[in-house]
Amino acid sequence: MREKRRLFFKGGVQAEITGLGRERFFNIAARRELFVTGIGTDRDGHVLFWTTGEDYKKMKPAARKAGVRLFLRKKYGLPFFLFRNRKRKPLAAGFICFFLLLYGLSFFIWDISFEGNLRFTDQTLLHYMETLPVACGMRKSAVSCEELEESLRNQFAEITWVSAEIKGTRLTVRIKENEAMLSPVEPDRTPCDLTAEKDGVIERCVVRNGLLKVRAGDPVAAGDLLVAGTIPIYDDSENLVSSHEIRADAEVYARTVYETEKKLPLTYEVKSRTGRVRRGAFFSIFGRTFYFLMPAYGDASWEFFMEERQLRLFEDFCLPVYGGLVTALEYVPYERAYTKEEVSAEKDRYMEEYMEKLQEKGIQILANDGKIEKGESGWKIQGTVTVIEDIAGPVPIPEKHEENQTVNEFN
Repeated sequence: MREKRRLFFKGGVQAEITGLGRERFFNIAARRELFVTGIGTDRDGHVLFWTTGEDYKKMKPAARKAGVRLFLRKKYGLPFFLFRNRKRKPLAAGFICFFLLLYGLSFFIWDISFEGNLRFTDQTLLHYMETLPVACGMRKSAVSCEELEESLRNQFAEITWVSAEIKGTRLTVRIKENEAMLSPVEPDRTPCDLTAEKDGVIERCVVRNGLLKVRAGDPVAAGDLLVAGTIPIYDDSENLVSSHEIRADAEVYARTVYETEKKLPLTYEVKSRTGRVRRGAFFSIFGRTFYFLMPAYGDASWEFFMEERQLRLFEDFCLPVYGGLVTALEYVPYERAYTKEEVSAEKDRYMEEYMEKLQEKGIQILANDGKIEKGESGWKIQGTVTVIEDIAGPVPIPEKHEENQTVNEFN
């Protein structure tokens, strides 16, 4: 690859060598550091090689010394191209304008890429950066990488490290996120009770601080006291002397029920492909898009699929030019009624997704049940999921907390 670039920019020539001293000639050329590459033979058995136009002139003394003859076969590269077209002024002017345009485009940002972002999508980060504003098409000198890094860290608490770098016409933002959110340095020590956040039947309790008010098998309703944060103090005669308020800390697991519902219409749209295909291309420059696609006849409906790529000269020299292929598939839409088997399959899929969301929260699933009902307006999917979960939630201790505890209160 490096040799091809050298031949292109310096001007390469392909030469034929004849005579018995070919090996001696190549040895002399190597000692004199003359560029030689691509040694081979053609179909007629002639020995050919490539060199630059400058070194070809220096090879004539070496050829005479080795007793060989050199014949010029081909010319290749930019210098020869410019020499052949030296009288074509419009071509030269266009050539110069092309490089001037590239030089002007090099002062702007035409691509923004992100690395290391897992919690936040590229679109979320791009949308925020547009408010700064940092976006494609702005001058590189107007972008402060230090301010951009600070803004991203301040806006997104989950991002702990940001590095922004402008290279070529590309802005690369490298991000490192917190693998786990940091817990508070100082835990909350405000006295509180624990009450039930929803109805259920107590399964088991793990109490670290506080006075347990329920036991396994007790039914509770939302708002019922589960663990008291007020600890009574009794004397030897079992009389209440005083009380001490603490922050109740416990896990109270109960069997609860989740109910969910989803509605489906009686019919749904089906796209039936006819087999007709239209193919074409498109390109976009500075935000304006041009399509080259065969025209459609009639009132048919079409689905379009596009493959887009950005034009770049080098890895980090992107241009505001996009192109790709367009494929259009013809289809005929019609309404189709849901069958009971299709609704049953939709119910199973919906219940499975619903239970996966509960399991992501650490909730243990015991059983699930789904029902299907058909009405005049459509289908209705009703599901119930029986789970075991922690229902204890902290609430402030009332100012006047009635104490009916005795020393025989269960723990």
